[in-house]
Amino acid sequence: MIERRFFVAALVTLALPSCGYRALYADADGERLHVTLSRSLIPDAVAADEVLQGVREQLAREGALAAGEGYPRVEVEVLRADESSEGVAAVAGQPRARATEVGLVGRAWIVRAQGAVPERDTGDVRAMDAVTVDTREGRLDPRADALHHDDALRAVARRVGRRLALRLLGHPVAVDEGIGRER
Repeated sequence: MIERRFFVAALVTLALPSCGYRALYADADGERLHVTLSRSLIPDAVAADEVLQGVREQLAREGALAAGEGYPRVEVEVLRADESSEGVAAVAGQPRARATEVGLVGRAWIVRAQGAVPERDTGDVRAMDAVTVDTREGRLDPRADALHHDDALRAVARRVGRRLALRLLGHPVAVDEGIGRER
């Protein structure tokens, strides 16, 4: 009886059609894209490189990454890195931020050949993350604080890159993270 149920379940699963979802810009020929940095307006070169790595990582997952340089390619702009304090705490009798919210904004587009008109501009895509301020024995620990801040900025940059790639491929992705942001 169990074997028959298993056989029927397997047969029904194989016979059901897929949901029909397809990326908006999906190419039947399996186009592969190179990735390059068009410009970065932030001073942190590592964060800009993490955006590119995020784009490459997501394109590779989707089977759309080409190695090396050339065309067609994704051109990436890293526009802005943001910081804002989250709450206030008294540390050693002085007001300090309890946490810092780190954000990064980028955009990307596809260029098919040298001098060609850019296609599929993603618009501004932003990701954010909160970093708690490190204190040790009631005092601010600037070394640990700087380390956690840099880690958060790199993680946010990588997430922006993945989101840019998904938008370029036509997947539905929010351009700005709000209250229900992904971690």
